[in-house]
Amino acid sequence: MKSRGGKGNKKATPPAVSIAGEKRTGDPSALLPSSGTSDQRICYRFAHLDIDGPWGLKSLDHDRLMVLLNDMAKFESQTINELFHKGEWPGKCHDVAELPNPLARERLDEIGLPDMTKIWKLRIGGPGRLWGFLVGNVFHVVWWDPFHQVWPSKGR
Repeated sequence: MKSRGGKGNKKATPPAVSIAGEKRTGDPSALLPSSGTSDQRICYRFAHLDIDGPWGLKSLDHDRLMVLLNDMAKFESQTINELFHKGEWPGKCHDVAELPNPLARERLDEIGLPDMTKIWKLRIGGPGRLWGFLVGNVFHVVWWDPFHQVWPSKGR
């Protein structure tokens, strides 16, 4: 039997082991550890990150950014209820209208988020706070406030 190219029938030999030959394949939720509860645990989005504002990430050097990302990753093992159940630490919600720093409210307007009514924060380290908006289990990161300036302590 001849092929279209006019050459004799040569049978191609597959590689000895396919790439997936030694791997489990299928539903990622069955393969990733703890993925069955992913819809309950916190995850992050960065589409609304205020890069250029006073609480952006531009000022962070590589080492500090890596520490911040590592701290954020630690929260990923927790559900939204575990993080925000008491209304205190590590997570808390505030009314945007009550933000004591007027620059924070102005900055939300400048970055196109003037209609938000609630803003959430996660305490990271001592005074550090990660600010954003919570939709379901997704924390939309807006600011990294390393010096507790968005909502200063009453004693400051």
